Order: sequence, then C-alpha cells, then structure tokens
Amino acid sequence: MGARLAIIGAGPAGLATARAARAAGLEPVLFERKTELGGVWRPGDGAAWAGMTTNLSHQLCSFSEQAWPERTRDYPFQGEVHGYLSAYASGLSPRYGCAVSEVAPSGDGWAVTWTEAGREHREVFAAAVLASGVFSRPWMPELPGSFAGESLHSSQYRGAERFAGKRVAVVGMSFSGTEIAAELAGAGVATTAVTGRPFWILPRYEGGVPRDLRGMTRRRQQERTRLPRAAANRAANTRYDALGGNPGRFDSRLALDPSSTEPPHLVTSDRLPGLLAGGALRIAVGHVTALSPKGLVLADGSAVDCDAVVWCTGYRPELPLPAPLLAEISFADDCLQPILLHGCTFHPALPGLAFVGVYRGPFFAVIELQARWAVEVLAGAMPPPAPEVMRAGIQSELDIRLARPRPQFPHGDYVGFADRLAAEFGVLPSLDPAGEWYEQLWHGPVVAGHYRLRGPGANPELAARQLRSAWERVGRRPG
Repeated sequence: MGARLAIIGAGPAGLATARAARAAGLEPVLFERKTELGGVWRPGDGAAWAGMTTNLSHQLCSFSEQAWPERTRDYPFQGEVHGYLSAYASGLSPRYGCAVSEVAPSGDGWAVTWTEAGREHREVFAAAVLASGVFSRPWMPELPGSFAGESLHSSQYRGAERFAGKRVAVVGMSFSGTEIAAELAGAGVATTAVTGRPFWILPRYEGGVPRDLRGMTRRRQQERTRLPRAAANRAANTRYDALGGNPGRFDSRLALDPSSTEPPHLVTSDRLPGLLAGGALRIAVGHVTALSPKGLVLADGSAVDCDAVVWCTGYRPELPLPAPLLAEISFADDCLQPILLHGCTFHPALPGLAFVGVYRGPFFAVIELQARWAVEVLAGAMPPPAPEVMRAGIQSELDIRLARPRPQFPHGDYVGFADRLAAEFGVLPSLDPAGEWYEQLWHGPVVAGHYRLRGPGANPELAARQLRSAWERVGRRPG
C-alpha cells in the first residue's frame, strides 16, 4: 500500500473515501468513535430509528460501486440502509472505539490525536479527510423556564411505543419532525406538531414513480437555471401548489402563496396529509419562546400542554480542528452553512486536508464525487484547484450563508452541484446528443453511475448497469 490517509468518521462519507483511497493505492485508516459503522444509519444510537426511511428513493442513495439488492423498496428503512452500507464497506477495516480529539498540521503531514480504550494516541499521516458529517451534535434551543415532562432530541427517538397514553409535542416540521409526528399520530398518540413556518407537503410519488427521480434530471435543472432566481422560485411554488402540497388546506395559518418568489421549503410525506385532514395530528403555529412546567409557550403567548417534547431542531457539526483552523474555514454555529470551503471539500490554507460529506445534503452521488476528488488530489494524481479558484468557490459559499431569505439547503440544486464537482476533476459525462447514453443522461435521474463513464476511475460497464436500472425505474425503455 502507499501513503497512509487518515479518515475521520465511518458513515457514508468516510466509507466512500476509504473505498476511493484503496482504489488509488493509498492505505486508508478509518477512525470511528462508535462501535459500528453507518453514521446516521448506525443501529442502536444513530440518528435514524428503525421505522425511519430514506427521504430520497434508493437510486439517489446509491454509490456507483454497490447495487442495492433486487426488489429493494423505493424508500428503504434504517436497517436496510445499514445493511447496504455494511455491504459497501466489505474489505474495509474501521478502527472502532477511536474518539478523535484533534487533527492538526505536523510537518508535511497531519497529526491525528485520539482516545482508544482509555488511552490517548497520536500518529502523523500523509494526509487526512474529515468525513464526520453535519449530524455530530444534536442541537436544542436554550429557553427560559422549565418543563416537568420528558424532553428529548429527535436523535434519541426510537419509536412511538414509549409514548402510549401521553400527549406529545413535536417541535420542528422539517423531514425528521414530519416523520416523527406522523408516526406518533398514526399510532394513536395525542400529538401536536409545533412549527414556526409552513412547508409544502409533497407526495413521494408522481405517476407511480418516486417524484425525486422525475425531478432530479439535467433537463429539469436546465429549465430551472434558465429562469432568474425569483422566477424559478415562483415556478417551483406554483408547481408544488398544483400538486396539492399547500398546507393551508388543512389550516389557514399555514397557507403558502403559490406566486411567492421566496425559496420553497418542502417535506415529502404520504402519511401527513391524511392525519392532518382527519384531525389525528394537531398543529400549533409559532416559535417556542419559553418552557412551562406543563409544556411550551409560543411567541404569541399561547401554550401547548404536553407530557413529552421531541425536539426536531437539527444538528451542528463538531470538527476536531485547532481553533485557528476553525477560524480559517469560517466555522460558525450556523445550521445552513457552518463552514466555507471550495466545493464543500477544499480550502487553500489547508493543503493535505479535505472534507467529505460535511454539508447538508443526502445525495450519495455528491458524497462519492467529493471522496474521489479528494483522494485524487491527496494522492498527488492531480493538482488541487488553483488558489484563486478556491477563493472564488469560498465566496460562493459565503453568499449562500448570507442569502436572505435563506434557502432550505445550501446546495438544493443537487444536479448542478454534482456536475460542478465532476467537472473539477474530469468525470463529467459527455452530453453530446449523438452520444450512446444521451437520453439517460439528459432525461433520466442523475445517479452516481453517471460519473463513471469517463475520466479518473471510469468503469463504463458498471456505469451502464446503474444508468439502465434508473432508466427502467422511471418507466423508460432500456438504452
């Protein structure tokens, strides 16, 4: 094996990086503080619970080198995702029970300090990758007052059974909040969803096909980018209203304006509309400003009485970097854009260090692209981006952080973001209309296999299998 590469975190990003490193002839040393791989999808104490499914259909939660088992459901449960990641990790040997406390420059390399079995260790590696994700530290607001009941973060939620006979308030109605509120209400638990803002509630399927597979295409992306941002936002809001996603039909306080030019915020759920329409799930609108012994106090002074609160209020990343390096990457307690990096991967002041999966976005193709690009650079197979290119990229990320109104995701243009990363290291597929795969590449969902057709790490046979599979799922003839 070649030079040793330290990789922090054995979730999807760390596993993808280790696979890429091994393929490049490096020796990946994969540190994981827990006793099992999987990150969010880790069984037992991961952020996902057994009844949680992926937000995206499994074709978009797929690495190019690992096929899902035949007849996998469109939206796999936590255990199925963990099984997929375990199969993907075959041949890797994560070092479990290693809590990394610092990654810092040391000579021409990077020193990693960690605790294992109660003892502190330190080793210097040729390069390092931080792949610990953005779900490192559950975040809950600090509020005045005190609550006499049970209070837990969504990362601690494990199912509806423990809440039988209780009144539960679920604070936050993004993806995890929506799923938890729907699961509780569907199980007969008296549930109130507390939301500070309305979200479009969209069905998972469109014409019998997962809606994301129809939307995450280059053709749709081009349609969006041809419009000025305000017009593109209005078009999206109008489309979501036409799909019946306006929550105002359940509660007038949640009504969204389909002609709005603000960025749309959305959730996908097949259960939520029925529960709201039937009254099984109640809604409280407003921000929580204080706690009371009996429950929550909202900004308008109204109260939500409950026996338990599930806080679906997000996460903040924890990065084991010295304070000067955190300042260098503009680390901030910001739920949208906590760090500023070129392509969410590199910083010109940190040669030999890369970041993979440390951004808010669940698409495995992007994670794999970051991992492959990082390894190509860290292995010396290609130069890093020029400093001026990286500075321009960092400015773009700062623009996202400062955007008002704020988008739901820093890179909601998944297709455009993936293609920009692919172009950085020469794996963007040819979009020549005369090309063999043009129809699939232009009209089909953008999956990780698109980026195995050419360039470093190309595997056209593997790519063809994934392109055909995704094409067939959207009801098109194989190419």
